[in-house]
Amino acid sequence: MADERLAVARLPPLSGVHAPASPREQNDGLVNDHSYQLGNRHHYLPNPKVLRPMVDTRSGELDTWPAHASGLILSSAAAMLSKDKSFIVARERESGMAPLIPKPRFLQQLENFLKKELVVLGVTEVTPSDLRLQAHREVFEYLIEDFKTYRPLLSAIKNEYEMMLAFQRQQIRQLEPLKQMLVTVSEQCDQKILNMREEERQEVIDLKAENRDLRVQISVMLDEQKDLQEQVARLQEKLHEEYLKYRDECDARKLLISDINELRYQQEDYLASKQPTSDNGEEKAEDPVLLKVALRKARENEKTASVRLNQIIADYGNVIPLRDFEALEKNYKVIAEKFETVSSEFKKIQAEYEALLDVQKQLTSQRDQFYLELETMKRSATPRPDWDKCADFIQGGMVRWKEISEGKSSNELVNLLLQEVGTGETVGGGGAEFFDGQGTGPSIPKYLQYEGPVRNRRLGKRDAALIIRDIWREKSAADAEVKTDGTRENLGEFLHRYLKNRFSLDQLVVEWGYNLYDACQRYAHDENIGLFWRILNEEADEEIYHQQLYFIHTLLTKLTKADMQHGNIGNLSYGLFLSTLQNALPGIDEEALAIIMKAVDTDGDDKETQEVDYKSFFTEDDEGKTGPFLTEVKKWMEAQKAAYIKEIKEALQDTSSVTIEDFKRSLSLVDPEIDSQRMDAFVRWGFKVTGDKVEDAEPVELSKLLERLHHGNITQTGKMQ
Repeated sequence: MADERLAVARLPPLSGVHAPASPREQNDGLVNDHSYQLGNRHHYLPNPKVLRPMVDTRSGELDTWPAHASGLILSSAAAMLSKDKSFIVARERESGMAPLIPKPRFLQQLENFLKKELVVLGVTEVTPSDLRLQAHREVFEYLIEDFKTYRPLLSAIKNEYEMMLAFQRQQIRQLEPLKQMLVTVSEQCDQKILNMREEERQEVIDLKAENRDLRVQISVMLDEQKDLQEQVARLQEKLHEEYLKYRDECDARKLLISDINELRYQQEDYLASKQPTSDNGEEKAEDPVLLKVALRKARENEKTASVRLNQIIADYGNVIPLRDFEALEKNYKVIAEKFETVSSEFKKIQAEYEALLDVQKQLTSQRDQFYLELETMKRSATPRPDWDKCADFIQGGMVRWKEISEGKSSNELVNLLLQEVGTGETVGGGGAEFFDGQGTGPSIPKYLQYEGPVRNRRLGKRDAALIIRDIWREKSAADAEVKTDGTRENLGEFLHRYLKNRFSLDQLVVEWGYNLYDACQRYAHDENIGLFWRILNEEADEEIYHQQLYFIHTLLTKLTKADMQHGNIGNLSYGLFLSTLQNALPGIDEEALAIIMKAVDTDGDDKETQEVDYKSFFTEDDEGKTGPFLTEVKKWMEAQKAAYIKEIKEALQDTSSVTIEDFKRSLSLVDPEIDSQRMDAFVRWGFKVTGDKVEDAEPVELSKLLERLHHGNITQTGKMQ
C-alpha cells in the first residue's frame, strides 16, 4: 500500500540551476569541462547528470551538504521552528539573523511538501493529531522510497513505530471499558453514601426524640424532687416543734422528780428527828399514827402539786418562745406592707377596668351604629374599588402607596394616582413626556449615553417583564456560545448590544434603554424586575439568577426521574413526591418542608393516595412569574443563604475590619468542605477584587462585607447543588 501511495503522490523532479562544483571537483579539473568564460567572469553550466532522464528516481546518491554550498547564492528566506515548535518562514532582513546555509533540493522539497500538507489539513500547531501523523508518515515513506540503500533500516524503524502505536491504541481500547466501570463504581459508592446518610438522619431523628423524652422525664423527676424537698422541710419543722414540746415535758418531769425527792428527804428527816433512840443505839419502832398523818399530809401536798402543775400546763401550753414571736411579727409586718401595696394596685386596676367597661360600652354602641350605616350604604352606594391594585403602577410599590394614600378619600386617591402615573419620577429627572439625557461620559452606561431629550413611552410592568425575560433568554444563549471559561458578559454591555440588534435606529435604541431603566426603577419591588435592576447596577451577582434556574431545573429533573421509575404517568403520589422533595432539598427541616407542602394544592383527608401534578408547579406566565410552590422554594433558598451568612458573621466574632485571611478562616470553620475555587470566588465578590492578585485586597468593614454577601451567589458546599 505504501508503494501505491508513493506512485500516485510522487514528488516532482528537481529543477533549476545546480550549485557550483565543490572545491574537490575543481581540483580534479571537472569545472573546466562545464563552464565557460565571458570577459573576466566564469559562468558555470549544470552537471550533465542533471539532464539525464529519471534522474529524480536515482538512488544511492547523497548531496554532500553543506560542503557543496560554498559557491551558492544564499537564500533570502529561512525556514525554522519557533520556541513553541511552530513551523515558520522568516526573511533575513525581517528576522535579523545571519544568512543560513542552503539545504539540499530534495530536503527542501520534502519540507515544502510537509508544510503544504499541514496547512491544507489545518494542523500547523504542534499538538497530538492523527492528521499530522499521516502527513509525517507520507514524508517518511517518500524518504524510504528514494533512499533505497537505507530502506531496510528505515522500514524497520517505521515498522517498530507503527507496531508501538498499534499496541498503544489496543491498550487505550482495553482501558475504555475500565473507565466506564470506574464511573459506575463511583456512582454506586455515591449512592451507598447517600443511603448511609439517610439511615444516619433517621437515627439522629430517633435520638433527638429520645432526648426530648428523657428531658421530659428529668423535668418530672425534678418536680418530684422539689415536692419531696418541701415535704422534708415541713417534716423537719414538725420534728422541731415536737422536739421543743418533748424538751419542755422533760424539763417539767425533771423538776417534778426533784420536788418529789426533796419532799421525800424532808419527810425522812422529819421522821428521823421524831423517833427516839434506845440506849444501846437501836431505833424504836415507828408510830403507826404518825405514819398515817404523814401519809395523809404527803397525799395532800402531792394533790396540790398536781393541781398546780395541771394549771401551769393549761395556762402555758399554747405559749410560744419570744424569738419565734418576734420572727412571726416581723414576717407579719412585711406581708401587711405587701398587702397594702397590692390592695392599692388592685383598686387602680379596678378603676381602669371600670373605665374600660364604659369605653367598651360606648364602642359597642358606636359599632352598632356604624354597622347600621354600613348596611344602609351597601344598599344605596356603589362598591368600593380595590385601591391596593394601584401599587403595581407606582414607584416604590405597596410600601410607598400605603404612605401616600393613608387617610385620603376616593377623590383624593384618584388625583394622587393621576399625578403619580402622569408626572412620576423618571430617569434624569425629566418631565412627563421626555427624559433628560445623562450625557456621554465614561461613567454613564452605554445604553444611556445620550445628550438631549428622550421620549417617554411610559413602559408598563407587563411590558417591562416581557422585555427582561427576553433579555435573559438571549444573554444565556450568547454566554453559552461565546464564553468557554465560565465567565459572563457584563449585563449593561449586553443590554446595549441587545437593543442595537433589535432596533435598527439609534434613536429607538436610546428610547428603549431609557424607558427600560425607568420601568426598572418604578417596579423594583417586583421580585424578577428587582433582581434584574440590581444586577444591571452591579449591586447583585448575576450568578444568583442562573443559580436559581439551575436549582429549579435540577429539582424538576429529579421529580421527572422519579416519575419515569414509576411508569412515567405524568403524576406522582403524595408520599413519593414528598420523599423526592426531601432528597432534592438537602438539609431542609420539617417546618420548612411543611410550609412548602402547603403550597401543593391537595384536597381530601387521605393525602397518601392522592396524585400530584408536579409539572404544573414549574410553569410560568408571560411575565415570568411562578406559582406558590416555586415561590416557597425560593424563600427556602434565601433562608439557607441567610443562615449561612449568619454563621460566617458569628465566626468573624463581630470584628470591625475584616481581612482576607479572617474571611477565609471563617469560611473554613463554617464550611469545612469548601474548595479553593469557590472560596476565591467568594473573596472576589466580597472584597470586589477584579484581578488575579486576591491577596492584595484591602480590609473591608464587616457591615459592608455582609451586605455584599447578601447580594452575591453565596451557597454552602453540598447544599443547593
